[in-house]
Amino acid sequence: MKKIATILILSAVVLFAQVRIIDTQVLEIENNAIQPVFSADGNYILYGSNDGLYNYLLKEKKATRFAESGYDPVMDTEGMIRYRFDDYNKGYRLTSFPVYDSKTKKTEFVLNNLRLESSPKITNHGVFYIEKDAIKNNFARATQTSKPVAFTLNNKVVLYSYGTSKILTPAGDHPHLWPSVSPSQDKLCVVGGNDLYICDLNGNILSEIKNARAPQWSPDGKWIAFMRDEDDGNTFTASDIYLVNADGSNLIRLTDSMDRIEMYPQWSPNGKQIICDNPVDGKPILITLEIK
Repeated sequence: MKKIATILILSAVVLFAQVRIIDTQVLEIENNAIQPVFSADGNYILYGSNDGLYNYLLKEKKATRFAESGYDPVMDTEGMIRYRFDDYNKGYRLTSFPVYDSKTKKTEFVLNNLRLESSPKITNHGVFYIEKDAIKNNFARATQTSKPVAFTLNNKVVLYSYGTSKILTPAGDHPHLWPSVSPSQDKLCVVGGNDLYICDLNGNILSEIKNARAPQWSPDGKWIAFMRDEDDGNTFTASDIYLVNADGSNLIRLTDSMDRIEMYPQWSPNGKQIICDNPVDGKPILITLEIK
């Protein structure tokens, strides 16, 4: 038994030679924070709550509500926050996209009352969406100049790249979730069933990680963070955060707590921190890393 324990310890040392956890802290946010994300400059945490959308200034530890309701907030380096707002009319869901200027405190709608066929992609420079089988955005420039972006539609992956699109099904008949293109724009990661697939942009599988959900590319494209969660059929009972190299090697467990449920990891822009949802008490977990 002692020999086995020694081997496990040595293995952990090897794995963590590339990644070291510097600090783990719980953000003492007063209201219940849902799926927090970093702003593009890394100074803010944006999150949803029961009474609206908030931005939390990390340095001052101050939260400000900027919308009474909404989803998927994204804040660019100029302080402009794009998000999604849903309304319902005669049983139909209508989606609009407001932009909140954190400097002037004013909100404008760039798109209104769309009937969308899949979840949109909100970036720090614009919005992509599928409407009537066509991929559109709110850019003034031609769509042919846009970089690759991935959606899910009818349980499949739609990869849109430079004005053209194609359907990919690397996981076969499984529903495809959380597709995203790597920062290097040459790989795609997507969850099919309960497993994570890393593919090229033609859907050819390069590697597969079992039991992995909510993947997020690191800003340099070298790592993917994901969660491994458990539930009892009604609610989440456990979840931890892992890292894996972009080639599927070096699986590293970042969290292993009994009193928290770390979910939906999101990278900071400099790749040195990961913010996680914590549904136990609504207080996000901030992990600071040293990655070699």
